[in-house]
Amino acid sequence: VDAAGVKAYLAARPGVSEVHDLHIWALSTTETALTAHLVRPGAALDDAFLMETAAGLRETFRIGHAALQVETGELPCALAPAHVV
Repeated sequence: VDAAGVKAYLAARPGVSEVHDLHIWALSTTETALTAHLVRPGAALDDAFLMETAAGLRETFRIGHAALQVETGELPCALAPAHVV
């Protein structure tokens, strides 16, 4: 899986200002999983955004299991690059 391409895809989603804590791994020889934190300042909880983003990951990168955490960016995330030791 093209991790840089996945990160670019996520960063280009509407309202996303930052992508961090991105992990991609194989669950099996045919199934791939992903977790990521997406910062969307001022965005409300949006199930359609999550469903469309997961569908795009599935169609474009063949990632069938995506767990996405959406943050507002109002508080620092311990897993954001500036905060990771």
